[in-house]
Amino acid sequence: MFGRVNISLLSFAGYTPEQLAMITDRLKVQRLNTEECLIREGQVCKSFYFINSGCFRHYAVGESGEETTLNLYVPGDWMFEYRSFLTQQPSQHIIQATVESEVFGLRAQDFHELAKVSDIFFRLGRIFEQAIQNQDFRQNRLTPEQKYELLLATKPELLQHFPLKHIASYMGMTPETLSRVRKKISS
Repeated sequence: MFGRVNISLLSFAGYTPEQLAMITDRLKVQRLNTEECLIREGQVCKSFYFINSGCFRHYAVGESGEETTLNLYVPGDWMFEYRSFLTQQPSQHIIQATVESEVFGLRAQDFHELAKVSDIFFRLGRIFEQAIQNQDFRQNRLTPEQKYELLLATKPELLQHFPLKHIASYMGMTPETLSRVRKKISS
């Protein structure tokens, strides 16, 4: 059942089968319908999640109701609501399934229990590093063309799974700008 998770975890560290079993025994399967929220605004994020199937959008809703996409996730990605998870305070953002999805959640408490057993489980912290790096896309100072080329080089699968308006928001540009950039680069 957790075979794909095993492969992902092995890419982070050389866990023994016994150590891997200790992790997978603590994972909780959660299935979500299209547009169902994994994390809602005001909810505390108590786990980080491996996407076994499906796709997710991490976004904020402004005071006037406009949505800003903070991140996009596809199968094989790890995700969590970073600030809420670390502070254990209510989230100001939303993580929502964009299609029928399945995730495996590892609670913070379980992570801490594993870390008490062996320092080797601190390697799971690389999941945090990956998730944090993925959140920096909007913050970089690249031109729209450079952002699109970076997306093509690092996460081209996003173009197959998400509408262009969400991808444009994720990249910090308007859908019209993204459309012009795509035409320019593809010609």
